[in-house]
Amino acid sequence: MSQEREENDDKTARPRGFAALTPEQRRALGSKGGRTAHQRGTANKFTSESASSAGRIPHERGTAFRWTSDQARAAARKGAARRSRSPDPSAA
Repeated sequence: MSQEREENDDKTARPRGFAALTPEQRRALGSKGGRTAHQRGTANKFTSESASSAGRIPHERGTAFRWTSDQARAAARKGAARRSRSPDPSAA
């Protein structure tokens, strides 16, 4: 019985799928998929107009998140604290 358990542990211990690939292999595979999508014409061509129209959809449907004043204050405090901790890399 302990031998069966050891065999099962060996099988589950090995990474499978994308986890088994090295970072370089994952990057190459993702790049290949991106190139293929552009060749087929199915890749998303992100523009400010498409982003703007996508951002309006939840508001038109009434499903957009509605902040309470307490939530907005907490988010502002969190953002301000984060900005004061780390310097802006674009300012350099």
